[in-house]
Amino acid sequence: MFKDILIPINLGDEATWKNPLKTGIELAQTMGATLHLMTVVPSFNYPIVESYFPVDFEQKAQAKVNEEMHKFVAERVPQGIKKQIIVTVGAISEQIMDAADETKCDLIIMSRRGRPRRHFTLGSNVNKVVHHATTPVLVLD
Repeated sequence: MFKDILIPINLGDEATWKNPLKTGIELAQTMGATLHLMTVVPSFNYPIVESYFPVDFEQKAQAKVNEEMHKFVAERVPQGIKKQIIVTVGAISEQIMDAADETKCDLIIMSRRGRPRRHFTLGSNVNKVVHHATTPVLVLD
């Protein structure tokens, strides 16, 4: 049923990846799907923001996050599951939708938002992806 599953991950917030990763691994094992595990490094394209960081800061941040993603995947995704690691820079929701289109994913799995909440609400990035993605989105608590 699913061949390619995209799971956006915020490495600094377990609530954003714990349930989506578990579900994605189960689906990948059952269906032989490829997991596309991605994270997004915020862009520093605003001149006022850029002025506070060294010139090569964005490239160094992307390289460090790429290293952390490889370690994260090696520790949490079982051997035998096909996987791709994606690290992008930019607006989170836009990067998720672009990655889904580029990898031709047939499912995006996301957590409704980070950190436990008492009411079921969607975070802004999840809300944008749910409303604008051309790929089906499974939103987990």
